[in-house]
Amino acid sequence: MNGTSATLMLQTIMVLMDRQNGTDVTNFPGSFSDDMELERCYGNYGCFSKAYPWTENRPDNYFPLSPESMAIRYPTFTRRNRKTPVFLQADNIERIRNANIDPRGPFYIISHGFLEGGHKPWMQEMVNALLNIEGNDAATAIVVDWIGGSQPPYGQAVANIRLIGVMTAHLVHNLYVELGLSNVDNFHFIGHSLGAHLAGYCGHALQKKFNLKLGRITGLDPAAPHFSKTVTIVRLDRSDAKYVDVIHTNAIPLYMSGLGISEPIGHVDFFPNGGSLQPGCGSNSRSPSADITPTVMRMLGCHHVRSHEYFTESIAPSCPFIAMQCESYEAFLAGNCTTCDLKHFCIPMGYHSYSMYKRLHTAGLVDTNSNIALYSMTGNNKPFCRVHYEVTLKVSNSTASRTHGPESGRVSITLVDRNNNKSEHKYIDDEQKFYKPGDVENKMIAVKDKGHPPVFVIVEWKYETNLFNPMTWRLIKSPSIYIEYLKFSSIEYNTDITVCPKQNKPVVANLPTIMKTKYCKLRK
Repeated sequence: MNGTSATLMLQTIMVLMDRQNGTDVTNFPGSFSDDMELERCYGNYGCFSKAYPWTENRPDNYFPLSPESMAIRYPTFTRRNRKTPVFLQADNIERIRNANIDPRGPFYIISHGFLEGGHKPWMQEMVNALLNIEGNDAATAIVVDWIGGSQPPYGQAVANIRLIGVMTAHLVHNLYVELGLSNVDNFHFIGHSLGAHLAGYCGHALQKKFNLKLGRITGLDPAAPHFSKTVTIVRLDRSDAKYVDVIHTNAIPLYMSGLGISEPIGHVDFFPNGGSLQPGCGSNSRSPSADITPTVMRMLGCHHVRSHEYFTESIAPSCPFIAMQCESYEAFLAGNCTTCDLKHFCIPMGYHSYSMYKRLHTAGLVDTNSNIALYSMTGNNKPFCRVHYEVTLKVSNSTASRTHGPESGRVSITLVDRNNNKSEHKYIDDEQKFYKPGDVENKMIAVKDKGHPPVFVIVEWKYETNLFNPMTWRLIKSPSIYIEYLKFSSIEYNTDITVCPKQNKPVVANLPTIMKTKYCKLRK
C-alpha cells in the first residue's frame, strides 16, 4: 500500500469512526488555483509556504484555512470555573483582561487531534486532574478547541495546525504581556496526535516572533502520517520548548493501523509496552458490536488514545509509574536493565517526569541536545500503572530434577506482601516454554502495586499436553517442575527477595506451591 492510498484509508476509517462527533463541518480547498500558489498570508499571523520542506514525505499539501472559517476557541478553566469556561481568543486583549486569570500560574494548554474537538470528555478529565494537583490553586487550563479545522481531509487538518499553532503563540504572548509575566517557563502545552505537532508550531512561533520559549511541551503519541522522517521544523522536536517529553503508544506503520510517530523526538521519550501496541486494546478486548463504527474505533484508536489516558493517570498515579532507560524494549523485557544508575536512568512517565529530568540536568548527567528513551509496562485497564520486577528462575539440576527430565509449560506467580495482600496471577512467559534441569531464565514482569514489596510467592505450574509434541507427554510421571529458586528484584522499591520451595519439592501442575526465603536457608 502506497502512502496516498494509506492516507485515504486512514481518512475513510476515521470519518466512519467519528460519527459521534455530531458535527457537519467539512472543509475542502477552495479551488484548483490554490495549488498554483507557493505562499499565502494571514495578517498578523504571517505567511505560510507550500514549498520544501512542507512537501517532504507528504502525498498532499494544503494552505491553512482562514482563522475566520475555523473559528478557533480557547475555553479556559480554573478552580473557580470548572464547569463554565471563559472563552478566550488569540488576539482579543479585552477578554484576557476580563478573564480574572491568576498570573502565578501554572498555565496548561491542551490540544486534541484530528476529528476531535474541545468538548471531548478526556480533555475535561485532564483539565480537572491538573487543577486538582495539590498547590495548584492559581492554575489555569486552556483548551485549544479547533474542531472547525480538524475535519477531513487529513492533509487539510495537517496544514491548519500550522496556523493554529501561531495563533496560540499569539495568545500565550498576550497572556505574558497582560499578566506582567517575566517569562513563559510556567506554561505547559499538552497535545495529542496532531495536537502534539500543533504544540511544536506554537513553541517555534513563540521563539521566532516573540523571543519567548515555552517551559514544557508534552507530546501524546504525536501523529505519524505526514510527519515521520521530516525535518524538525515540520514536526514537534525538542527545540520547541525547554523540556519536551513524549509518550509513544501506537508507533507502527500506517498500513498496520499505526497512527503515532516512532522516532524519539523529545528530551525524554517514553515507550510503554514497547510504544506500538497497548495491552487491553486487542480486537477481543470488548464484546463485538453490531455497529462497525465503535468496533473499528476500538481496534484502530485504542492504542493511540492510551497516550492521553496514561498521561491523565500519571498526574495522580496509583504507583510511581517508573520507566527505565534501556537499549530496546526487548532488552528491557529480558531483564537487561533493572538497576537505576548512570547508565540506566529511571524517570516517571507522564506529568512528573520533569522533576526527575531537572534533577539529572542540574547534576550535569543529561545533555539537553540528546534524547533519553525509556520503557515500561502497564496493565490492561485502569488504573494502568504497574510496578516492575526482574524475575530470575533457576530450574534445579538435582538428581530428582534430572531424573524427572525436561518439562514444557508456564510458570504462574502471585506475589504476597507483609499485609497478606496478593497481586494478580502473572505468567513469567506468555507462551509455553521448554525448561531443562539447570536452566536459568530472566524476565521482566509488572504487577499492580500493593504498597509493599513481596515477602513470599505462590507458584503454579501450568501444563498443557500437545499431541504433536512428545516433550509434553506425561504417561507415568506427574507434570511438574523442580524450581531451585525464584529471585525478584524490584525497580520501584529497590529490593531483592529470593524464595525457594519447601524441602526441594517440585511444583506439581495445578497445585499452588508457597515459596519463602526461609526455605532457601534450609536447603541442603
